[in-house]
Amino acid sequence: MTTNRKKQLSVVLGIVISIVIMGLLFRDIDFVRLGDALKGANYWWLLPNVALIIVSMYQRAHRWSFMMRPIKKVAFSRLVSATFIGFMANNVLPLRLGEFVRAYSLAYQDKEITKSASLATIFVERMIFDLVALLGILGGVVWWASINFSDELRGGVVIAVVFALAGLAFVLVLAKKPNQTGDFLARYLFFLPGSVRETVRTVVIKFSRGLEFVTQARTASYVAGHTLLIWLVLGVSNYFVFLAFGFDLPIDASYFLLVVVSVSILVPSSPGFVGVYHAGTVFALSQYGIGQEEAVSMALVMHAAQYIPITVIGFYHLRKQHLSLKQLQDDAVEDID
Repeated sequence: MTTNRKKQLSVVLGIVISIVIMGLLFRDIDFVRLGDALKGANYWWLLPNVALIIVSMYQRAHRWSFMMRPIKKVAFSRLVSATFIGFMANNVLPLRLGEFVRAYSLAYQDKEITKSASLATIFVERMIFDLVALLGILGGVVWWASINFSDELRGGVVIAVVFALAGLAFVLVLAKKPNQTGDFLARYLFFLPGSVRETVRTVVIKFSRGLEFVTQARTASYVAGHTLLIWLVLGVSNYFVFLAFGFDLPIDASYFLLVVVSVSILVPSSPGFVGVYHAGTVFALSQYGIGQEEAVSMALVMHAAQYIPITVIGFYHLRKQHLSLKQLQDDAVEDID
């Protein structure tokens, strides 16, 4: 099967998964109750929700500036643009290409930054720092929440934290000893052709350029602290949606919702995480006794409150920077072949 064929199947599979999940969510729903929940919401509470979501985007750009500092001091405005463009791309493009688009849009704006180095910072940000912060928040919710969680979930959190810390250790080794790591991988990929092993070694070394910040204790600590702050702000933003729908839930519910949705959107789906986002929301709220219709209504509104502003602002920055989404998409698709 060709690479293009595999990508097409992945896109179709994502769309099918989204359709199936949305079908299951609406299969036995009482549309009268759903309509009443939507009509009864106080949408003024969405203003602080949207405001905090936008603030978190600027926080991400600020955090990114410290991650990029060993490479170059990048203008904050360019980091903000790239951040909004990347998240917008996740909303409108398949295969989570937004992570690549975000990295490449910054490289297009600043020619002194390579695509691989920019992508490396995003990889560490998302797969290490964000993951550890979310697991830490989940651990706090599981151990001190107002409801009881199963021992299996508690054990799963511990295992996930161990794997996340192991990933952080690997990143540290790669950042400190890129040449040795590249040689090591090339040596143990002996079953691949020599040209492929050399390509792997070269990519690893280039990739490590974006990991230099983790070797600086002060910078890494700042990034870690700011990561936790970003997710704490996003958790508070969820609470305002609770208020919009009149849900009398504790603050730990908003953070449990945050973690569940963040994990749910890792499942393949259509652009914008349709279906998986909503299913994660409904599941999280069900743990706190919220009914199906009320949970679905909140899922629809919360998703729209995030999707619409980020997409609009992302397209604004795309136009402002005179970038082409098609070009960024083509570059991303080419690099994941």
